Parts: sequence; structure tokens; C-alpha cells
Amino acid sequence: MEISKIPYPDLSLQSLPYSLNPDQLRERLITLDFRENDVFRFALGCEDEKSRKIRFAYLSALFHIQVVRADIKNTEPMKTYEREKGVRFDLLIEVEDDKGQILLVNIEMQNYQMGRRLSLRSQGYLARIVADQLNANNLYEFNPVVQLMILNRSPQVQEWDGYLHHYRYFSEEKGKRLPDERCQILWIEMDKLEELESKPVEEWKMEEKIHYMLRFSHVAEKQNIIHELVEKEEIIKMMEEKKVDFLRDTSLAIARLRAKFDELDYELEIAESRLEGKREGKHEGRLEGKLEGQRTLIKLVLGKRMELSTENEKQIDSLDEQALLELTQVIDTIYTSQDLHHQIQTITKQNSRAAETILSR
Repeated sequence: MEISKIPYPDLSLQSLPYSLNPDQLRERLITLDFRENDVFRFALGCEDEKSRKIRFAYLSALFHIQVVRADIKNTEPMKTYEREKGVRFDLLIEVEDDKGQILLVNIEMQNYQMGRRLSLRSQGYLARIVADQLNANNLYEFNPVVQLMILNRSPQVQEWDGYLHHYRYFSEEKGKRLPDERCQILWIEMDKLEELESKPVEEWKMEEKIHYMLRFSHVAEKQNIIHELVEKEEIIKMMEEKKVDFLRDTSLAIARLRAKFDELDYELEIAESRLEGKREGKHEGRLEGKLEGQRTLIKLVLGKRMELSTENEKQIDSLDEQALLELTQVIDTIYTSQDLHHQIQTITKQNSRAAETILSR
């Protein structure tokens, strides 16, 4: 069946401000792949209600717990020394269940063949998250950590094994788990989820539905199944709605933002030519007006995907012309307050170093 002829739930596609007809919009939506980091983080890593519900449902089902809190943490930990290799996590989540137990879950979406590096990378990420929790006052106390690797297929796993692989610390002799064990690694091979197609979607587990959606939502041949999942499961419908939000709030908003910046630059050039030879104060007033417009546009774009706090707005207001330009160039990587703080901190440090270099010459 052609994509355009598949009956589709109303996801308010017509509200997207594109000059495309509904069929073209639907085709554009289907091409979005959850395995792309930006789309994945937008769906599960934002601070809006849909993303929170998706996180709660996914983590509750996967770990057989009742999640009451799932907060996005800083995805780029600070280096402890200058030459240390930088690490950036896809999605680091602090989870709390209904019993008050805390769990740190790092989700890595791997949309390429990793070969034998998968095991080493999994262990390296897990070790880093444990190490970041340790401190001098309580050197050996840390919250449990799960390193979750979501990938298409792993060459390190036997062909006949299932799609979910759970690695923990065990005694080889007795087969018993290590006392007070707090480290786990999970590998999920999404390609193997095609085996689910032999049974009705009503019999699929919640985590299976979400994994299938992550892997196959963009595949034309799977759209009948995707449509059925979207119709019958509220969480899956929210995932599809997040795709719509991504198109509307990210792609278009960024395009408009950059177009507006170009317009402001053009207006400033005209203003500067007219003001040439006049008082400096008027020039500065025009420049500040341009910067204020840029700050407002950045707040509007970010406000569509996260809740901007007063502190967030103050951080944006403190940026100069160069810093605002650099923030615009990375705005499509910002989904949370932590992301915003990290990017502003990075830009400020880079500009400060550049200024010091110039002064030292």
C-alpha cells in the first residue's frame, strides 16, 4: 500500500506551517528516523509533558518498576583534568521509583555498525557514570547505574539469541549475583523485533512497542503496523506526535530564526549607512535593538521545546552579539535547561580564551 493511502490518525498535520499538502507532510513525517540523535532526544529528552510520559512508560516497562520521576541530567560531564577524553551521553536520566529507589540510566542510540567496540564502549560509559558519583566524603557510595545501548544489530551476539541482552556481575562458580551489585549493561538489537510481527500487536509488551517504533517508524513497508500501533497505544501516538512537533518546532523555527537574523543584519546595515557621521549613541541603540530582537527569537524557539526559567532568560540576556550568533548555530542541540547552560558555558569560555589570546599578542 502506498504511504499516502494509509489511513492515518489525526496528528494535526494541517497545523504545520509548510506550503505542502497533507500527503506531502505525511511523507515528510515518515522520513524522520528516531535513531537520529536529534529526533531521539527530542522525543524522549525534552521537558514537555509528552516526553515525560514516554520516558515514564518506557522505563517502567523496561525495568519492571513504577517510575515517579525521570529527570534529564547533564549529558556532558566535566573533565577532571585537561587532557581527559571528553564524553557526551545521548540521554542520561535520573530515575526514581515509587519505593524511593534512585537509578541512573544512560541511553545510547547507536545508528551504525559498532563491531567489537560495543562492549568496551558500554563498559567505559558505565564506569564514567559511576566515577562521577564518587567523592572524598563517601568514596564507595553511588546510585545504581544501567548503561542501555540501543542498536540495530550486534556482531558480538549469537544469531539465535533474543533481542534484549542483560549483562550483570555474577559468580562464575555459583551463578549467584554479586552482593550489593549496582552496575548493569543492556543491549537491545532492534532488527530482531521483526519477529514480533507474527503475533497481534495487542500481545506485544510496552517496551517492545516502543522499540519497534524507534526502529521502524520511518520504514515504508512497516507503515501498516506503525499505523495500528499509533491507533491502539496512547504512548506510541505521543511518539508520533513528537515527530510532528519536531518538524514544526525545530526545523521551521530554526529556519525562521536564521531568516530573521539575516533580515535584522540587513536592516542594521541600512541603519548604519544612514547613521554614518551621526552620534555614536544612536548607533549603539540600533545595535542593542538588534540584539534584543535576537534574544527574543531565541527564547521563542527554545520555549517551544522546554520550559524557560527566569535564570535561563537571564543567561540569554547576558550574551553579546558574537555569543548570540554562536548560540544560534547550536540551537538545534538544545532541548533542556542543562543543554542550554552547557552551550552558553562553552561559548563563554571559548570567547574568553580567544580574547586572552588576542591580548597576549
